[in-house]
Amino acid sequence: MKKIVLLLVLVTAITLAFGQKNVRQTASNYLKSGKLDKSLEAINQCVLDPSTAQDAKAWLIRGNVYLELANTKEENFKSLDPDPLTKALESYQKAIEFDTKKEYYDEIYVKLNLQRNSYYNAGVDEYNKKNFKQAMLNFGKGAEVLEIAKVSDTISILNAATCASLANESEAAKKYYIKLLKEDYKSPSVFMTLSDLYRQDKDSSNALKYVRMGQQLYPNDLRLFLSETNIYLTFNKTDKALNNLKVALAKDSTNYSVAFAMGTIYDNISNDSSKTVVQRYEAFENAVAAYKNAIRLFPEYFEGNYNLGALFVNKAASINDEANKLPLDATAQYEKLKKEADSYLEQALPYLEKATELQPADLNTLISLKQIYARTNKTEKMKEVQEKINAAQQK
Repeated sequence: MKKIVLLLVLVTAITLAFGQKNVRQTASNYLKSGKLDKSLEAINQCVLDPSTAQDAKAWLIRGNVYLELANTKEENFKSLDPDPLTKALESYQKAIEFDTKKEYYDEIYVKLNLQRNSYYNAGVDEYNKKNFKQAMLNFGKGAEVLEIAKVSDTISILNAATCASLANESEAAKKYYIKLLKEDYKSPSVFMTLSDLYRQDKDSSNALKYVRMGQQLYPNDLRLFLSETNIYLTFNKTDKALNNLKVALAKDSTNYSVAFAMGTIYDNISNDSSKTVVQRYEAFENAVAAYKNAIRLFPEYFEGNYNLGALFVNKAASINDEANKLPLDATAQYEKLKKEADSYLEQALPYLEKATELQPADLNTLISLKQIYARTNKTEKMKEVQEKINAAQQK
């Protein structure tokens, strides 16, 4: 008698499973004929039944139904679910999970890729409109869609990271760049950008961590070396920054930017009152040499010409201050210092004049030139510069 009962139970189970597969086919037929409401009702009945709850094809059909709902233009179908796209993606994820033989993988991937492309195109559209945060979200969603099929979409992730940076979404940008590295997408620019994001957030530990990871893979990449230098400069590790720049210049003796950067560091040291007189003098001489080297490498370099001119002007101002502090009877010493200050102004002139040729409307350069011309009694030139100042201020 027990055997008969068991047989009856078994037959019932098979009948129920077969019945649900008929329901699954019914859902598929409704989907093909565009009856999304009926298809949705049938397929949800199917996946909720224990006998077909782990049926990959049922979940695939459910994903297709919800995807059609997400893209439909018909108002009566739009109201069937408030978030059909999420349910479509969840369904495809379930289908892949239960499709152990990968029988439906290619079909699922085609559907997912279509949705990924929709997100990607939306991201491009938002990027072109300069809606960088929304572009970031779209690119990110596109990458997430393909993750369901265990496919890495590094192009979308990179675009999401770039848009996050443009939108000043620092944490999101870090997340996407780190994700790129985990997906084995490596390039010097990824390490540099990620390091710089941490540098801007005053996180020296992670800033150095990622730039050094990059240096291990790309030991000859000068940009990574300079990124490390920027970290040292940000955290006032001047000696390490200078050492890096010396090494960088040894690697590429034609790099005027490196020479200029060395000049700015020495320039700052020469104005640092905590340093000794000897240290400041040596730094001044080194700054002059570095700026001149930058200009030699690139004569049309505005920043190099301007900074060297400003360095001489500041030196003259410092000597003038020293002269003005002398007692009234120290006439000889006063005249000597004034003459020394004037010599530095004369040295500044050609560089500031070159700078104003390169950027005629730069007010800082024009004002410095006016002061030098006034000091050196070059009245006509002073008037010419004043006219340029007036013109620049009216713009």
